[in-house]
Amino acid sequence: MSNNLSIRFDSYQAEDSGKWGKALERSCKVHFSMKDKVSRPGTVDFRRARVCYEVKSGAGEVKALINSKLKYVLYIPVVDEDKAEDQQEGFLLERETFLQILDDLGLLRRKVTTRGTETVSIQTFWNHSKNKPHGRKYYELIDALYENSLMTLEDFFQAEGKIQ
Repeated sequence: MSNNLSIRFDSYQAEDSGKWGKALERSCKVHFSMKDKVSRPGTVDFRRARVCYEVKSGAGEVKALINSKLKYVLYIPVVDEDKAEDQQEGFLLERETFLQILDDLGLLRRKVTTRGTETVSIQTFWNHSKNKPHGRKYYELIDALYENSLMTLEDFFQAEGKIQ
C-alpha cells in the first residue's frame, strides 16, 4: 500500500500542531475511497458501513467529543508520518470508554480560555521533537487502550472498516 499519510502530512506547515491528526483523518478516508479532506469541527469525521466515527490523534481538544452523540472513536496516540495509515498503532473504542480511560489516567485537562469559555483537552504525553514520551502516562495509556479497545486500527482496516 502506498503511504498516503506521508503525502498528506507534507501538505501542512511544520508549525501546525494539528498536522498529524489532519493527515491521518484524510488518509483514513482515502483508504476507503472517500474524499480527501478534513471534516469541519463539530461534524462527523468519518463514516463507514453506516457507522460514524471521530478520528483523534495524540493530545488536543476533546470538548466536542464529550458533548457528541457519536458512538465510536478511532484513536492513534502517536502518529508516525513514516508509516501508512493502516500500519499506525491505533485503536477503535467506544466514545465513553475512550473518555473514561483519559479521565482515569488523569489525561483530561480542563481550563478556561481568555474568552471565558471552558475547554477540555488531552494532556500532552509525547514530545514530537524528541520522538519520545514525556513520562509514564504514555505507557499507561497504551496499556489501557489495548485492554479496552474493540479492535486495533490494523484489525479495523483488515475488516474493511466494519465492526464485527
